[in-house]
Amino acid sequence: MKLPNSWVEVRLDEICTLNPRLPIADRPDESTSVSFFPMSAVDELSGTVTKPEVRTSGEVAKGYTSFRERDVLFAKVTPCMENGKAAIAGKLMNDLGFGSTEFHVLRPNTMAVLPEYLFHFIRQQTFRNRAASAFVGTGGLQRVPPEFLRRVKLPLPTIPEQHRIVDVLQQASAVGSRRTKTEDTIQSLAREHYANLFGDVLRNDKGWPLRKIGNFSELVRGSSPRPQGDPRLFGGPVPRLMVSDLTRDGLWVNATTDSLTVEGAKASRPMPALSVVMAVSGAPGMTAILNHDACIHDGFVGLRDLDAGLLPEFVAFTLNLLRAKNDQQAVGAVFRNLTSDQVKAIAISVPPLDLQKLFRTFLLQVQAIRRDIAKSTEILRQLSLALTVDAFSGDATANWRGRHQAEIAAAVEARDTLLRQSGAKLTNRAPEPAPTTPTPTTPHRPARQWLMGELSDFQREVLTAFSAYPDQPLLAEDADVFTRFCDEPDVAARLAAFDASPNHIRRTLSQLAALGLIAKLTLPKLNPATGERDYLKAFRPLRGDENTQAADVTAMRRALDGPAPGTAAEGSA
Repeated sequence: MKLPNSWVEVRLDEICTLNPRLPIADRPDESTSVSFFPMSAVDELSGTVTKPEVRTSGEVAKGYTSFRERDVLFAKVTPCMENGKAAIAGKLMNDLGFGSTEFHVLRPNTMAVLPEYLFHFIRQQTFRNRAASAFVGTGGLQRVPPEFLRRVKLPLPTIPEQHRIVDVLQQASAVGSRRTKTEDTIQSLAREHYANLFGDVLRNDKGWPLRKIGNFSELVRGSSPRPQGDPRLFGGPVPRLMVSDLTRDGLWVNATTDSLTVEGAKASRPMPALSVVMAVSGAPGMTAILNHDACIHDGFVGLRDLDAGLLPEFVAFTLNLLRAKNDQQAVGAVFRNLTSDQVKAIAISVPPLDLQKLFRTFLLQVQAIRRDIAKSTEILRQLSLALTVDAFSGDATANWRGRHQAEIAAAVEARDTLLRQSGAKLTNRAPEPAPTTPTPTTPHRPARQWLMGELSDFQREVLTAFSAYPDQPLLAEDADVFTRFCDEPDVAARLAAFDASPNHIRRTLSQLAALGLIAKLTLPKLNPATGERDYLKAFRPLRGDENTQAADVTAMRRALDGPAPGTAAEGSA
């Protein structure tokens, strides 16, 4: 990776203390209150600690990870690491915190690196992909070993430029946070509209008749083929619903995470489109409506043949409200370790059908709004991902460096003196060149070229196989089309060594699209069974002159960079 001349590359252990130990002499009295961070306290979306606990030092001094304010916490286990769980320790009781042993602790030398800069670096998708390739252990206990962190090299600008990069990335994150708040507002409005129409879901204060699930539907338990992972049973064209699909999609769900072969589906439980399905393990009580035919495993139940007086949308929304209300009030008995008999005994109110239809119309309008939000959120996510790549290659702050060369020169001297004193080896650099404006007709993508070197072997082979595949664009959500792609001799030969399922290949294509290395689009296809036009996800290679995402990132960067010195901001006097 070619970095700006004012940057250096250093190993993490040259600028951080990794997993520092708490000296016995520094341990407080056993009755001293300290902050405790369980893994669940870290919000993986924002990287903030939302629910720190208060414990005594005697409870946590042994067997837990200790840290100080401004230390960076990095989840080292699957799936938390892959989901980006990390945080900067904030204000701590008595200046001492303890947390799950599933955290790595990085204590940065703040004279050389800002905790916020380090935090954004380890939250990058490319960094997490590299960390995942270093996993040790088996099954659900895989961990990132400390040896991986010791050999990681960090691109290190000066402290002033780190401040600028952190500002840029935080502004981009703030846009995503506002979208999350919008989604929360929509959820609140839907619950309020439900209460206006039907009353309180627990008290049934409008006096509607109550009916148990077992009395208004046929309850069926899901089933899973065995053995798990057998390629004769898994990875085929039949979608299988997973809890992660529910948490991702909400009330209407698409089963896209996992799939079965036709043979595997025979040992599972098929459910038709528009069926109400409920998780009974993993996220007990979470309920959704299938958008399409799918199989459910033994962690789900399905409601078949609903009575004519109940709409699927009303039933599913009501069951989700019951789950949330019981959790909030710590009642808990209904939605814990759910068995089929417990689900059958759950009672819901049955208001008039015309009110249910009115509520369904409202939900469909909400769903249309959410689809628009989801599309724009995905665009923002891709732009943010590309902006992060630019930030850690120096491209995002190229103009800023041009305006602050004197400040950077002084900071370089101070930083390099500090690093040499700590034993870091530095290479000689030429003076920082003045920034130049790239020729519009010659797209230049150093960040993308660097990114190619960061791909895993599997990602690289998928990209090569896909780019050489002649039938483009590739309809990834058409099972027959995608199976032909996976079975094509050249593709199969390239990927044979990885023993990857079609779903794994499809997810990898989505990752490559998010990284801007291929293009993702939506294409119409006529459904012969219904006569309706479906819109399916597809991928295609980038065209030689295509620079759309890079242009979007440049526009975002320019907006975040602010006006040059001496230039009046728009609207100013």
